[in-house]
Amino acid sequence: MSTAPVPARAATPIRPWHRHLRRAVGVERNPLSRPLDRARSRALLAAVLGVALSVLLGTGTALADLRLAQHHSTATLSRLHHVEAVLLGPVRGVSAPHSFAPPSYQAQAAWTYPSGQPHTATVSLPGRATAGSTTPVWVDDAGTLAVPPPTGADTTADAICIGLFTLGCLSVLVATGLGLRLRTLDRRADRSWQRSWERLEPLWTGRAARKPGTTDPRNR
Repeated sequence: MSTAPVPARAATPIRPWHRHLRRAVGVERNPLSRPLDRARSRALLAAVLGVALSVLLGTGTALADLRLAQHHSTATLSRLHHVEAVLLGPVRGVSAPHSFAPPSYQAQAAWTYPSGQPHTATVSLPGRATAGSTTPVWVDDAGTLAVPPPTGADTTADAICIGLFTLGCLSVLVATGLGLRLRTLDRRADRSWQRSWERLEPLWTGRAARKPGTTDPRNR
């Protein structure tokens, strides 16, 4: 009784990134691998590490900016107060010319802060309102109208933008460095190929044997 032969297990293909990694660290067993190939793999590996470092730096920058913004917001909130202001006059719409943004609204308003100290100023409104209605405003310890503190969403968005900007700048530097390095290696490979061709072309075409007074090295 004969048994069918067991097929040989196919070798697991080496992925390109794995090949570049082995070549970069010098453990690739390939006799055809040239020093230029190893240098190119090292350049690619350095670029990958550079991008990873850029991600870490971008994330760290975003977290540091977010923590600083939160600290600044907490310090600002300790000096600001939310009070109700009474609208004194008609509400008017304000919009920039040739702007597609929705119009904003302003009106004269009055409030009392600290106790017994009245204040009057023009305040911005989220929408239309009538005289005599109230609207919340931010004031400082002296009762003067102040800029509203940034919201948590605003500080988070700003931190993300700063982190992405840092990541983008560092990634551009990494990509530029990789491009310059690969271009240098390509020029070096072209010069090496040219020197090899100048040395082997006469032998390959037989011109060396046809020259008077020369001997074909292959016949030595």
